[in-house]
Amino acid sequence: MVALRVRSKKTFGSYLKLYFISLVVGLTVFATGKYFFKPDPPCANSLSCKSDLSEKIENGAVGVFAGQKVIAPKIDIALDNTKSSVLGANVANGEKHVYVDLASQTLYAYQGSKKIMQTFIASGRWGRTPTGNFNIWTKLRATRMSGGSGTDAYNLPNVPYVMYFYRDFGLHGAYWHNNFGYPMSHGCVNMRPVDAGDLFNWVDGPANGKLGTAVSVCDSFTAPNNCVQENPIN
Repeated sequence: MVALRVRSKKTFGSYLKLYFISLVVGLTVFATGKYFFKPDPPCANSLSCKSDLSEKIENGAVGVFAGQKVIAPKIDIALDNTKSSVLGANVANGEKHVYVDLASQTLYAYQGSKKIMQTFIASGRWGRTPTGNFNIWTKLRATRMSGGSGTDAYNLPNVPYVMYFYRDFGLHGAYWHNNFGYPMSHGCVNMRPVDAGDLFNWVDGPANGKLGTAVSVCDSFTAPNNCVQENPIN
């Protein structure tokens, strides 16, 4: 006896059902994709976010900014050690907090309720400075920063007094421009080197299980601690 094989024919209804199942699965993956495919993290100092985050002193090196060569200032660690920090020396103990006001391009430093510094800065022009509440996670006397592309490319040795607060976003001195009070960076917070030096000697990095000095980047700031953040990163 011969067994007969019967091929079942798929009906139009079967194809329609398969189509709707595929559509539902596709929409589900699209709607939840952000949980599986994370966007690239924001970055300040390079297109790949692989900036050199180590201390590096390169006296005599020549840098590039906005298509122009710039001479990096000499850094003398021995001379640094002869200087005494005076910022906050006469202030009673209190929590340290740095506020960056993007609206007025101004930095404020408080120890407790006492304001000990107020100075113009230059925040992100080619890349936004992230708003949010952070802590200094490392301090570098100097390092090299590079990134950008085309006419916005830069490669800067001996960037002084670097205080990183979020990934490779940091407070630091800038010797390659004098346009403080206006956005001028690729995302970091530029300061006059003399101001950055004073702040560098005052802020704390993480130590003994404690976080570094608090840094709040605000869309607008009103003394003493009203920090408005429209879309904080954290």
